[in-house]
Amino acid sequence: MKFTHRPYAEAGADFARLTGFVQAHGRPVRRLSTWCLGRLVDWRYMIFSHKLPIEAFCDANAELWFDGFGALAGFAISENGDENIALLTTEGYQFLYAEMLDWVLQAWSCKGPCFAVEITANHAPGIAALERAGFARSETFFTYTYDLRKPLLPRVELPEGFSIVDMASTPDYRAQRLMRAEGFRGRSDLTEEEIARDLAAQAGYHANPIYHAPTDLCVRAPDGIFVSGCEALIDAHNAEADVERVCTHSAYRRRGFARAVIQECLYRLQAMGLARASITGYSPWAISLYASFGGGEESTSYIYTRAPSTSRT
Repeated sequence: MKFTHRPYAEAGADFARLTGFVQAHGRPVRRLSTWCLGRLVDWRYMIFSHKLPIEAFCDANAELWFDGFGALAGFAISENGDENIALLTTEGYQFLYAEMLDWVLQAWSCKGPCFAVEITANHAPGIAALERAGFARSETFFTYTYDLRKPLLPRVELPEGFSIVDMASTPDYRAQRLMRAEGFRGRSDLTEEEIARDLAAQAGYHANPIYHAPTDLCVRAPDGIFVSGCEALIDAHNAEADVERVCTHSAYRRRGFARAVIQECLYRLQAMGLARASITGYSPWAISLYASFGGGEESTSYIYTRAPSTSRT
């Protein structure tokens, strides 16, 4: 079979090609990769500081493969402009994975001293290609997918004075930024300059095609600060969503706030008529929490890494 490939071109409507690919092949893409529509939108719209030094970030960090009929068959993508790579194909083109991996290892060798690739346990040809290329499994993580057509567990009752708010009715993005900085990075000392920069970048992200403020949720404490939160990234075409950015301020952990805000998010997605919601856990604590919601279908994924001295055997 004949394939061609070329770099991503932002000016050539390639973002629409990639998102259309993920929407059209939603279930196979999810079965074979750890990517979804929301993660692709994050790649394009989330302007993290490490992306800023890379000129034309998107153009430099994706390669598209086309079949003999000119249809998109798969793509390689570097989420952060470094050695963390994802390779996405449809079910019938799993065999293309090895060719894409060979290209990445040669053309993107400058991206870092080693490579790391996420892949699901379902992608046997991809796993075989990684192992032939000298990659070894370094981490296992799990995704839980909940059937929103079935009854959910009861909502969690919050302590007196605490409430769940969304960014449509209470758009306090500053409070959310402070909560995420402390919860994700342990930063409680952000300067006003840093906050202003982050909020400007966040405003650009909120212009993306799938941002939905009513499912961007936070738990608000009696004093008005935000203590926990999550956000649903919605693929309405496939009637599914991914719950991301689950975060709790360190002073409020182990008190059920993350459980409460995730449960509320699931209820809102269910009320919208979505069929499925997924959430991925890497840490033992997160995996235990997400498994406890009940009724979730568990799928296994791996991170494969290759040291810089490893050569193909």
